[in-house]
Amino acid sequence: MAEGSLDVAGCLARIRRQDEDAAREMVGHLYPLVMKIVRSHLPRRTDEEDLAQIIFARVFSRIEQFSGGVPFEHWVSRVAVNTCLNQLRA
Repeated sequence: MAEGSLDVAGCLARIRRQDEDAAREMVGHLYPLVMKIVRSHLPRRTDEEDLAQIIFARVFSRIEQFSGGVPFEHWVSRVAVNTCLNQLRA
């Protein structure tokens, strides 16, 4: 999927209605961003795929907290960085 080709707002609305296809589309859209963050903050002894799954689980479990005040990708980036930092502290 080409970057920027996803209707993020429309996809978020579908995700909030529990649309699993929309969630898969969003993961595909955000995966390169999340993996870039994971690789730059990877805690030792942590598999990057495992950490990415934790990040996506947190993003989707907190999707209602996204207010739209910033681009969705920025919000996801903060979740990813905070998750990585928490893993480093643990």
